[in-house]
Amino acid sequence: MPNYYYDGSFDGLLTVIYMAYNDRESNMLRVNAKAEQLVLALDDIHIITDFSKARRVEKAICDKLSQDFLNKIRTCFLSNDKNKDTIIIHTVYKALKQGEEILNSLDEHAFYMNKLVKQVLNERHRYLGLLRFKEMKDGIMFSTIEPKNNVLPILISHFKKRMKREKIAIFDKGRKMIVYYDGKKAEIFFVESLEIEWSDEEIEYSELWKTFHKSISIKERENKKLQQSNIPKYYWKHLVEDM
Repeated sequence: MPNYYYDGSFDGLLTVIYMAYNDRESNMLRVNAKAEQLVLALDDIHIITDFSKARRVEKAICDKLSQDFLNKIRTCFLSNDKNKDTIIIHTVYKALKQGEEILNSLDEHAFYMNKLVKQVLNERHRYLGLLRFKEMKDGIMFSTIEPKNNVLPILISHFKKRMKREKIAIFDKGRKMIVYYDGKKAEIFFVESLEIEWSDEEIEYSELWKTFHKSISIKERENKKLQQSNIPKYYWKHLVEDM
């Protein structure tokens, strides 16, 4: 059974779903991203993204299943799990045949997809409580994150509603992605490096906050284990108080 390779985009994966339909019954069907970095075997197939085919697959999923099912696929796609592509394609084929109820079953692919969706949403929820903004010299509210999953696209929707009058930028340091919201629309860019100048007020505020945090801390009552239980240490590095 050939492996299907594509460009790593969501539209690319939808194109694979369209093109690999004849192999849908095979448990050996595998999907992988970024074929340009690999040496392909003779029977491997490199799929070129076709937006018209991607839209047809989207429509079929919404018509035969639901918009909610499509949203779950999009969320699963944001996972950093190396098997997410294969899991999604098998779950879609099975759902189109058996119905959306498969997500409530113990089917191995559907169960795996539910687990990945939960991981992505849990990390998004964690960042909603942890994310800290700092004011840049030009007035943009800026924050840096290093999530395990690609939660940036589903983080910005929350802050667009909460901070409607602010200009917002959130930088995913590991993926070198930044989302910028100018008060009207949000766009995502890839950047190699950033040069940031903080406003004078931000510098003063950050120092005051660190001083305050230090002053109320009681060394004898410090409980790192409890802190890590409430906020995993992985997320500490971009907190102003730097726990």
